[in-house]
Amino acid sequence: MYQKKKLYTHDGIFHADDVFAAALISLMCQEIEVTRGPDTKIPENKDGWIIFDIGEGELDHHSPENKEANGTHPGTDIPYAACGLVWRKYYREILEAQNCPEEYYDQVYERLESSLIMGIDAADNGYNPLKGALEKMPNIPADQQKELLSVQGTGFTITQMIKDFNPAWNSDYDYYSAFMDALSFAKDILFNRLDSIISSLDGKDYVLQCISYSANHIMIMNQFAPWEGILTRMKNDPKAKDIWYVVYPALRGGWNVQCALNNIDDRKSYRHPLPKEWYGLRYEELQKVSGVETAQFCHVSGFLAGCETEADALQMAAIACSH
Repeated sequence: MYQKKKLYTHDGIFHADDVFAAALISLMCQEIEVTRGPDTKIPENKDGWIIFDIGEGELDHHSPENKEANGTHPGTDIPYAACGLVWRKYYREILEAQNCPEEYYDQVYERLESSLIMGIDAADNGYNPLKGALEKMPNIPADQQKELLSVQGTGFTITQMIKDFNPAWNSDYDYYSAFMDALSFAKDILFNRLDSIISSLDGKDYVLQCISYSANHIMIMNQFAPWEGILTRMKNDPKAKDIWYVVYPALRGGWNVQCALNNIDDRKSYRHPLPKEWYGLRYEELQKVSGVETAQFCHVSGFLAGCETEADALQMAAIACSH
């Protein structure tokens, strides 16, 4: 981890790409000193400085020459912005400073890039990935394309959240303080996103062990770890393909029985659904219908049910298997 880095970026209105670029750099430093100013005041002696989103250097993306040299995120038409350029250049130093196991580096790089970085870079460059994809599908009528694009606009993105940190037109709050507030917010998001990615990789060996111990279409986990993505992707593994239900301790107490999916993107692609007569029932009603003494609930969509004890969760899964 670096002791201290001096950062220089543009002044005035800030965006998610420069805020997250600064936040990423802060993850590999004990201390950062941020200077925001015009391109006429960029430090002449650049030793010890990281200059981004301004100045036409390697971490700027505004000049036509840089746009061409930077290219696009691999496998996409999304141009790089400051956030992606910083992540691409410094990800190893960032992950080392965050005590990420070195064998995870490439996977963490790809997951953070696809789940956060590319969206920020796309928005900053005015590139809409959905619109780009629709342009390659000329057979979709224009009115349907317009409807799809309008639906996409109903979400509230991280880019919009950062934008709202800028002082309002009638505010006396200064832009530098607002930028530092946004940076702190972005840093928390990065901490949480990286922690989630790394912890899921940590849990992979445990999930694989649980898969290997599974039997009779049921996988038991004595401790919860993210399992859905791992299990669903193992399409060529006979043990993994044979699992219909996963039984694990519920974070709210008790034990859950959850349906395994054929397709992680289709939340109703159950390999073997729970009995439909259980759907939406709770406590006494569910106990009567299922015959499971401590049954607590079955989700209205049928993907999840819960019991008070592990034994009853296993009983519920066994009943569902034979249904």
